[in-house]
Amino acid sequence: AAGAPAHFVSFASFDAAWSAFEAKFRDGGALRASDVPWPLGLATVSGVVAADAPKVRKKKLRAAVLRWHPDKWGPVLERIPLEERGDVALRVQDVARRIIDERK
Repeated sequence: AAGAPAHFVSFASFDAAWSAFEAKFRDGGALRASDVPWPLGLATVSGVVAADAPKVRKKKLRAAVLRWHPDKWGPVLERIPLEERGDVALRVQDVARRIIDERK
C-alpha cells in the first residue's frame, strides 16, 4: 500500500519532486497514483507569489496549465493501474481548477 501523499513546504520542493516524477515517467514502466507529486500544502499550484511581476506571473501560470491540463495526462494515465486511473484523473482536474482560480 502506498503511503500518504507528501505535503510540500515550498514550491521549490514540489518542483524538485515533479522533476523526479518526469524522470520516472521517461524511464518507462508502471506508475502509481502515489508517484504523482500532488501540490498539497502549497499556497498556489503555479508557484505565483504576490511580488511576481505580471510577466513572471503569466509565465508561471502558463507552465502550471501545461503541466496539469487533463488532456496532457493521457500518456501518464495509460501507465497508472486501471483501478487508480479514475481517482488520478479526478485529482488532475481538481488541480487544473485550482490553477484556473489562481488566474483570476
